Amino acid sequence: MSAAGGAGALAVAASVGWWARRDDARGPRIWSTTAAGGRVALNTGAQNGLYVSGYDGRVSALDPHTGTVRWSSEVTTPGHADTLDGCPMAVADGLVCATSLTRLQVLDAATGAVRWQAEEPDSMTAEWGDGPAVAGGRVFAAYGGALRSYDAATGELRWSGPPDTSGVPAVAGDTVYTAGKSAGVRAHDANSGEQRWEQNAVGRQFTGPVVRSGVLYTADFDEATKSSTVYALDAATGRVRWQQAEQDVPGCPLAVSDGTVLLLGGPRLTALDADTGRTRWTAAVPSGLGLGGNAVTATADTVYVGTNDDRVYAHDLATGHLRWQDEPKRTGNERTGIYLAATGTAVYQGGRRGVHALGAVPSA
Repeated sequence: MSAAGGAGALAVAASVGWWARRDDARGPRIWSTTAAGGRVALNTGAQNGLYVSGYDGRVSALDPHTGTVRWSSEVTTPGHADTLDGCPMAVADGLVCATSLTRLQVLDAATGAVRWQAEEPDSMTAEWGDGPAVAGGRVFAAYGGALRSYDAATGELRWSGPPDTSGVPAVAGDTVYTAGKSAGVRAHDANSGEQRWEQNAVGRQFTGPVVRSGVLYTADFDEATKSSTVYALDAATGRVRWQQAEQDVPGCPLAVSDGTVLLLGGPRLTALDADTGRTRWTAAVPSGLGLGGNAVTATADTVYVGTNDDRVYAHDLATGHLRWQDEPKRTGNERTGIYLAATGTAVYQGGRRGVHALGAVPSA
């Protein structure tokens, strides 16, 4: 681990004026830094922090008010180029967990110190999955297609589930939910790993499960019909509560907030009633210019969309009305994945060009 707070402060001081003064800026810009860039996540616990999993194989902690780098730690094997968009990462319970191709690493969220790590437990041919999850004193991650549960404090392996697991697991209460590589959603007892139910009505998922108020939401894409279907499943039983097909919506990242399911696909953002699946509103959203993925996230009253040409849009959650948009000039068409993390008043955009904070400075 290496402390990098001074470098982060210099990066913010050097870039924030240039970024905020842009003539074509229409979004409320707070700060920008090139000291880190990639996947972003906010700590859900008492420790106030913004975390970035970068293209350089490092995880960094940033001050969400200023962008100053508090600490930086390498999470990939030195010299091993195993990520294009930063390592998948989860932050909760005072821990930062990241999975690279070669290992799962768990860091202290306050200091960046390594608590424990697990390296290729079965064979050199297997890989860690799309991302970890942290909840209830457990760290969950898929290795070689099998979900594994570790004690968050010690790193002791508690159980390993059946194969054919993909995507980022979701945890709610004493249940962990996973997507199958080929099809289906599974629910496991978080403490024992015992499977509680399996729902195969859902096809291969391009969006990992999201659980809210006893309901699991996910979506799949049918290549034959070129349509995505959003599913709401009873989290306790796996029963399908409703399903809603959306034409010409590939990929379909989604977010859930305040009784609304947000589906981003193609040239539009769609809001569905979380209880019924009925469409509340749609809004036009540019598809982006470069290669890579777009992103959507939501707070209690705002939906944020980030497109892979570095643009950010803020829509009213209730109506879909566009509140503001930020459109920096961009050249080139290199692969650029965009990641978003939001709190009540600010949204943080991570990508190849660094991290940008927009909106209003969050309260301390």
